[in-house]
Amino acid sequence: MTKRDEMIVEKIHQNTLRILEEIGIEFLSERALNTLREGGVRVEGKRAYFTPEQVMHALDIAKKDFTVYARNSKYNVNMNTEDLYVTPGYGSPSVCEADGSVRNATFDDFLNLAMIVQSSDAFAINGGILAQPSDIDAAISAEAMVYATLCRSDKALFSVCGGGVQAENIMEMLRIVFDGDITEIPCSFNLISTLSPLGLTENTLETIEICARNGQPLVIAPGPMAGATGPISVAGNTSLANAEILGTNVYAQMVRPGTPIIYGFAATVSDMKNMYVSNACPGFLKEARYGALMAKKYGLACRSGGGMSNANGLTAQAGVESAMSLFESFTEKANLVMHATGSLHSFNTVSYEKFVLDIETIDRLRYYFSDLLDDEEALAFDAIQEVVAEGSTFVTSEHTFDRFRIDPWYSTVSTHDNGDGNPNGQLYASAQKRVKQLLNAYECPALPAEKREALDAIVRKLGMKEEDIARV
Repeated sequence: MTKRDEMIVEKIHQNTLRILEEIGIEFLSERALNTLREGGVRVEGKRAYFTPEQVMHALDIAKKDFTVYARNSKYNVNMNTEDLYVTPGYGSPSVCEADGSVRNATFDDFLNLAMIVQSSDAFAINGGILAQPSDIDAAISAEAMVYATLCRSDKALFSVCGGGVQAENIMEMLRIVFDGDITEIPCSFNLISTLSPLGLTENTLETIEICARNGQPLVIAPGPMAGATGPISVAGNTSLANAEILGTNVYAQMVRPGTPIIYGFAATVSDMKNMYVSNACPGFLKEARYGALMAKKYGLACRSGGGMSNANGLTAQAGVESAMSLFESFTEKANLVMHATGSLHSFNTVSYEKFVLDIETIDRLRYYFSDLLDDEEALAFDAIQEVVAEGSTFVTSEHTFDRFRIDPWYSTVSTHDNGDGNPNGQLYASAQKRVKQLLNAYECPALPAEKREALDAIVRKLGMKEEDIARV
C-alpha cells in the first residue's frame, strides 16, 4: 500500500466512524434493537449509534482467520488475508444463450452448473444461487438449492440466505451432513446483504442471529450503488459500505462473540444515463480496490472484484470487463472472489459459455501470479548449451520433451489456429465443447445413504416435489 493509499484508507476509516456515531444504522427488528441496547449501544427509535470503541472492540473479537470445512477435507477453505478462492456466479434469474437470447433459469440449470463447479479444479467452493430456478417454489428455493449442492458436491458450501426460517432449515441440513453440533465447525459461507443506505431488514437480522449462534461465517456484503442508494463519489460510497459492514459486525459479535467474519464489500456504481447497475466499469473496480484495502487494514479476509460484466452477451466487451475485474481481485489479493464465472447483464444472467471462459481467465491469472520456477532445470543452462553445441532446435530437445506439459500455459476454451472465417462461432463451439467435457467428467461424490435420506426428508417436509427430489 502506498503512502497515498494509507492516507486515503485512514480518511475513509475516520469518516466511517463518524457515520456510525452521528448517523447510525436502522435496525428493522425489535429483537435486534433489544440486543443492541443490552450491549450498551445507544438506540433512538429504530436507529442504533455506535461509538468508535464499540466498533473497534467488535473488530477485535471477530474471528478473522478460520477454516470453512467441506464434506471432502481436500476442499477445506482457509480464510485469511493472503489466500484466494473463487466462487461461481451468484443470483442470476435468467440464462443468456450463445445467440444473446435470454430465458428463465430452471432447476436443471442450477444442477448443471453445480456439476460443472464440482468437476472444475478452479473451485474449492460450490453453491450459492448458481441460477435462480424459476420452476421451484420461491418459498423453498433457498433450501432446495442448498440441498442440491450438498448432495451433488463435496466442496465447501456457499449457502443461500433468505430469512430466519430458511436459515434454520439450512442449519438443520448442515447438522446432518457434519454429524451434529456445528457451532465450532464453520461449514458454510452466508451472504449478508444490507439495506443501503444504512439499514438492516428483519429477515437479514434473523439470518445473522441464526448463523452466528450456530458459529457459521458471515460474508457481510453491502452493495450501495453510487448515485442511487449511495453517494456518487467513490470515497463517499466506500465509506457508506464500510460503515454498513462494521456496524453489522457489532451486532453479529453481540449475538455471539467470535463470530467468523468476511469483509464482503460489494459497493457498485449506477449508470447515470439509464440508472442501471454498472458492476464492471472502472469506478466499480476502484471501489473494489479500496474495499480490499480497508479489509486489510482491519485484518479481515475480503471479498472483492469477480468476473463482472455489464455486457448483454458473450462479446469482446464481456471479455475485457471480466478480465479487468478478475485482475483487480488477484492484484489486491481478494480472498473470496464472488461472481467469478458466468455473469452477464450486470448479474442478471448467467452464460454457460462465459462460465467456462471465465474459468480459463482465472487459470491464466493463477499462472501469471504464481511463482516462477527457478531451479537449475528451469534455468535451462544445459539445454541451451546442448542446442547451441549441436546446432539443433529446442523443438527436438529432451528438455522440451520433459517439460512441455508443465512449463507453458495451455487454453481449454480459447482458440489458437487459423480458424474458418467465423471466429466468434469457433469460440462459442469451443466453449460449448468444454461445458460438455465438464458435465461428462462429473462424478457424484458419495454421501452416506442415511444422510441423503435425512436431507430428502427435510425438503419433502417443506413441500419439494418428489420429481424434483429425484432429479437431485
